[in-house]
Amino acid sequence: MFSLKDHTAIVTGGASGIGLATARMLAGLEANIVIADLNEEAGQDVVSTLTAQGHDAIFVAANVAIADDVDALVDKALEKFGSLEILMHFAGVGLEQSAVDTTRETWDRITAVNLTGSFLVMQAAGRVMVERGYGRIVAMSSMAGIRGGTGRTAYAASKGGVAAMMRVMSVEWANSGVTVNALAPGAIETALVKKMHDAETRRAYLAGIPMDRYGTPDEVAAAAVYLALPQSSYITGVTLPVDGGFDAGGVIKRR
Repeated sequence: MFSLKDHTAIVTGGASGIGLATARMLAGLEANIVIADLNEEAGQDVVSTLTAQGHDAIFVAANVAIADDVDALVDKALEKFGSLEILMHFAGVGLEQSAVDTTRETWDRITAVNLTGSFLVMQAAGRVMVERGYGRIVAMSSMAGIRGGTGRTAYAASKGGVAAMMRVMSVEWANSGVTVNALAPGAIETALVKKMHDAETRRAYLAGIPMDRYGTPDEVAAAAVYLALPQSSYITGVTLPVDGGFDAGGVIKRR
């Protein structure tokens, strides 16, 4: 019932974490995969593994905050596979730092990658999809962009901006066969989270997660892949929490 045969998917940040898990699931549904990442060694390893398993995949080194890199990424996907039906835009950076300690340099770096990068990639893919009358775009927001939390001024602003931008694009492209949605993961065990979450952060998170655990990249990837299917055609403009109930939680008694 669910197949992505002959669909081409760009996965930014696809060399690790949620992006890697998503690329594997998309490949399992027979999509052509374009891995975009700054980590060329890891990206090439992913492609080698996928191709060894019989999947069609290429790697493109790209900095999503650089417009020329983004344009080249889309061009290479079209050159190799002839179409672009899916964008999974997951490339991003993060840092846990208080508002008063956040420097302009930190602010500019995080917003350049997370917000400006999202605009550039979604715009470039959207142009192709709108022209061709079909597309599925899934961007990466965060629960940090929905709920307030300490140490996330720049990160939260960038991720809240992604959700806002997604809603605008979803409305503009709704009559063009293109859906645009975002995921808002909570605490997910990725390499980025392991760097950002110290012991106190983990304690605070777990106290507010009804499921009492961190999520996995595969759990986020499964939500992303659903939004990439042709069958998700009536879902657009949605920011979907993947958070173990964190957004729904209030006072949680463990006993």
